[in-house]
Amino acid sequence: MINTVPLDMNHVRTIFPSFDIEQIDSYDQRSFFTYEGEMAGDDQKHAGHWNRSAEVINAGMIAGPVVLSNLTQRGEKDVLILSPFSRFMATSFSQTNSTLEYGVIGSMTSIPANYNHSMIVFYSSKGIRETIREWGQTMQKAYNRTNEHRLNDLTINYLGYYTDNGGYYYYHSEIGVDYERTMVNVRHQIPLPFHYMQLDSWWYYKGIGHGVSEYTAMRHIFPDGLQALHRRLENIPLAAHNRYWAYDNVYKQKYSFALDEKNKKALPIGNDSFWFDFFNQTRDWGLILYEQDWLDHQTYDFTPLCTDIHLGQQWLTSMGAGAEQVGMNLQYCMSLPRHILTALEVPRVTQARASTDYALHLKKQTVPQWAIGISSMFLDALGIAPFKDVFWSTSLQPGAPYGFSPREVLPEREILIATLSTGPVGVGDGIRYINAERIMKCCRQDGLILKPDRPLTMIDMVISDWTFSNGVSVGELYSTQTTINNQTFHAVFASAMERDYQVYPAMIGAQAGVIWSYNNATDVKMFSETNSLNVSASQCNNLTVCLWYVSPLVQFSDSPTTSYALLGEWNKWTAVSRQRFNSIKTDMKNSQATIIVQGVAGETIPVVIYHSILFSVTVNCRISADDTPATVTITKSDIICS
Repeated sequence: MINTVPLDMNHVRTIFPSFDIEQIDSYDQRSFFTYEGEMAGDDQKHAGHWNRSAEVINAGMIAGPVVLSNLTQRGEKDVLILSPFSRFMATSFSQTNSTLEYGVIGSMTSIPANYNHSMIVFYSSKGIRETIREWGQTMQKAYNRTNEHRLNDLTINYLGYYTDNGGYYYYHSEIGVDYERTMVNVRHQIPLPFHYMQLDSWWYYKGIGHGVSEYTAMRHIFPDGLQALHRRLENIPLAAHNRYWAYDNVYKQKYSFALDEKNKKALPIGNDSFWFDFFNQTRDWGLILYEQDWLDHQTYDFTPLCTDIHLGQQWLTSMGAGAEQVGMNLQYCMSLPRHILTALEVPRVTQARASTDYALHLKKQTVPQWAIGISSMFLDALGIAPFKDVFWSTSLQPGAPYGFSPREVLPEREILIATLSTGPVGVGDGIRYINAERIMKCCRQDGLILKPDRPLTMIDMVISDWTFSNGVSVGELYSTQTTINNQTFHAVFASAMERDYQVYPAMIGAQAGVIWSYNNATDVKMFSETNSLNVSASQCNNLTVCLWYVSPLVQFSDSPTTSYALLGEWNKWTAVSRQRFNSIKTDMKNSQATIIVQGVAGETIPVVIYHSILFSVTVNCRISADDTPATVTITKSDIICS
């Protein structure tokens, strides 16, 4: 089929299926939210009531999955997800009046014979979060995607240093010192266990339209090149940024590139060895993570991607194939929902940005760049770790390149969110402004991040209230969980709350147990369907962090009145993590529990146990010189660590 009627990229040329956006009667209280815009659909996500006046889709090219729920159920039961199921770079949702339409992007110039595409309508009765999770599992299974690369990604598992937009050294070096010396000083003068460093867009050559013209170091930045820099950094692994390709890039002389003279951009077509050669060369200077940024502009500001029905998928999958050949992991940034969906076919995409640049928050503190509780659901469901972006560990850092008086109002919140996101934890402080104690609450002594099994995500009731208020924030109330053996531990986070909430175990998928606040392990309370958690808007406001931990209460058989709960590691954001606690076991008689605690040689770990007889007890577990794990032993009358 040839395009004979002019349509733009925000409409669809073929329509099947379509859905009426209507309220059937007064009992119909459906609401929706849509992932839309850059940063995995976070930037322009929106919500509202499902009726004829609703704008479910603002612009088809940047739109993604639509999630419907029932306001009368407060998001906790029936949920539908409408989503593309294939051909993610060539198909879209669009809206005409009160009709939601799905089909091929309107600007595509032709549709070949026998071309097929599909969408999915996914239903579950388990509430919003669990439905999104199940939808994602279905999508991953259909594309044979696994979490292998995500689980083994060094940049996700260990503490790193970032220089992107929000970092102190973004297009900015130390006064009187060149960029190379600045990076070397970061490596040697910051007393933190960094396992990699990220180099943003300030180091490579740009061409027409500020696109990348040559992915090598500018001589005034790194005079001796990246290999020499890597040696001076003691061979620490590197992550590096890249943007859209310039029309005048040097690679088009040797490799096949699609060209867009009007928009001054180019794109490797991917039908040759470009990506393999490209990634192979970057391996020579220590690159382990390639960040593909500006995905949105490379897509909708590049005519061939808007008109060639196959090019989008070919571009991203060929990049992924080249990365797979050399063992390179990929981070997506400024991605549209369609890029995240295409990552189902690109297993080397292990992580993606989940919110806007941190610099916007530094310049205007009311921008909640840290609030990733909705975008994280989408990313994690598809097997991708959400990345909050770089952060500062201290509030004021004079000399930072962000205009008049940039400020981080609540550093603890930034580090907490980064840690519990399950994604990268990227420090961006100036050398003189590091708060090492604050940062180290994220990880072990060796820099291994202590993280939950799932990222912090917004609880169903709050999502429902957000949709009821037509996308106006009612607060950021999230939870997450970790399972060790047969015990599941939860964390509840709140900040910037606009109203009070009562949280019960069922709302976060927990069983009855005990609950305590992160800053007071001695005040342990019962948590059940009759003993709720009060989340107060006045206490959990935009200038405070509220964080609680929930642990199951285990009863000993030989003493019906004696029970215990592992509260976790005192002074870490993730109190109970698989990275710290290897196992929790009870003996055959159910009269003694043993908890295996792992760490690095010489590390002392304060482990807090709630005991119904002894109350809150902290035992200090020291890891031996040969890294042998410590063992916490709990009986009806004693708690020891050996």
